[in-house]
Amino acid sequence: MKISLLVPEVNFRPTARPRACPYCKNSILHRHGTVRKPIKDHGVKEVQAHRYKCLSCERTFRRYPNGVTGKDQSQRTVVLAALMYGLGLSCSAASHLLGALGTEVSKGTVWRDAQEAGEALRKSCPTGTGGRVVRVLGADETVFKVKGREVVVGFVVDVASGRTLGFEVLVEGDGEAFREWLKPYAEELGAEVLVTDDNDSYSVAAAGLGLSHQLCIAHVRKYVKRRSKSILEQAEREWGKEAPEKLNKLEADLGRVRELVEELPGEEGGTQMGRLHRGYSGASPPERKGEKASAAYRTRMLTLELWNKWPKLLLHLRRPELDMDGTNNASERAIGRSKVRYKTMRGYKSPCGMKNGIGLTQWLYSGEDEHDLAEEMAA
Repeated sequence: MKISLLVPEVNFRPTARPRACPYCKNSILHRHGTVRKPIKDHGVKEVQAHRYKCLSCERTFRRYPNGVTGKDQSQRTVVLAALMYGLGLSCSAASHLLGALGTEVSKGTVWRDAQEAGEALRKSCPTGTGGRVVRVLGADETVFKVKGREVVVGFVVDVASGRTLGFEVLVEGDGEAFREWLKPYAEELGAEVLVTDDNDSYSVAAAGLGLSHQLCIAHVRKYVKRRSKSILEQAEREWGKEAPEKLNKLEADLGRVRELVEELPGEEGGTQMGRLHRGYSGASPPERKGEKASAAYRTRMLTLELWNKWPKLLLHLRRPELDMDGTNNASERAIGRSKVRYKTMRGYKSPCGMKNGIGLTQWLYSGEDEHDLAEEMAA
């Protein structure tokens, strides 16, 4: 991904008069002198600020040059510090790099700049798509650590564009909680399809919201490969060399299961999966609680699971007009944007800091042609 970052310019003096008093909005102002203001910036160390007096409310105020506010840092320094943090540098590393450029700021200042930027982005960039319909939603969750405790955060994306629509801390992981989380997106954006991994809670949520459900075929294929390998290893331990024909048949059947999931041969694939399941219908579940299931029974349950989920694996083939590839890669990429920052940390220190960090990284890697952080923070 190519990222075009816009960094604000810093002028030495104001280039225009203010149009109105910031307090009473009166337009009649009197120039009231000039003051010098030292700033922390790698290009400009001191600027001029013009003072004005309102002839209506008689209050005075300062007019700063472009790129300068009442802070002792220029907007350019604030933006650079926040961008370094968002791109993965630690606060200490960003402080050292800015110092090498000639701007002495502490690591605490870098952290505050990043938090200010993240909070501003969360407020100025609300979820939604400006009235556009999002027909296919992607959803996934990941774990961040806050003060050493794991916090689950759910991400919702527009599968077509890959844009992150929102994220939320998830307290509960059941189907009803997932339904409440996804309900605003489904209703406000006119969604028709939900793309997720094979977490059963998403199935409950999709059904409750009236959405068609596409299971991520990449997740399912990895799961089937891992599960079938485990079943074969167990069968070799259970049967050994005493039942080679039985073992060969199981290996062939599991191989066919993997082929069906890999090829997805339409409705016929579901029929074949059902036939494979019936071939193990005589396998019994464990007699006692806590006893490990046999390899044959695990095969029976695996084929039953895939048989039941088969229509959800084929949805992207049955509805080509939605331009889905059958995977939940859009959600995975959205999560990865924020993990770039997170991997250089030992965890966040507060829930608010986590949300600001996620907001900053999601904006930074959003795929827009240009990224003007100063404009977003001033909005």
